[in-house]
Amino acid sequence: MKDFKIKFRGLSVGVHHYNWEIDKKFFDAFENAELNDASLTTELELEKQERMMILNFAIGGEVTVPCDRCLEDLIFPVEIKEAYYIKFGTERLEESEDVLVIPESEHQIDVSILINEYITLSLPLRRVHEPDENGKNGCNEELLKKLEELSGKKGTDPRWEQLKNIKLD
Repeated sequence: MKDFKIKFRGLSVGVHHYNWEIDKKFFDAFENAELNDASLTTELELEKQERMMILNFAIGGEVTVPCDRCLEDLIFPVEIKEAYYIKFGTERLEESEDVLVIPESEHQIDVSILINEYITLSLPLRRVHEPDENGKNGCNEELLKKLEELSGKKGTDPRWEQLKNIKLD
């Protein structure tokens, strides 16, 4: 993850460009269990000014996640454009979700955390296969049947049945 640490102390005032290819290894470093695979391109335009830096992220590509219903792979397109502002001050302080104040003594920033958050938060909460053109469920029918069979085999624990007989009067 050292590639994502940008040493800004020696950077001149102006615009600087960075590019990264992001795959599954990137998310493994964060123990991100939500993503099975990824093929993303990340571009960062860092504008360094006297008292602050503006980070403009452009992330595009696709990620593979498990379907919430059948657990098969589901591919989602990702297209993100975000701006993040870093100001120089006396102590570290997060002013808002996109503004960070860092001490003047710091000399580098790690953008991997921001990239991971942007990608993870861009995914929908509910991830299921869309129905096909005929309206048929897009999920793997065999897996759904197997899951239904397995969930139907669970019986209730007999100890819970005994608790129903307790009178609390």
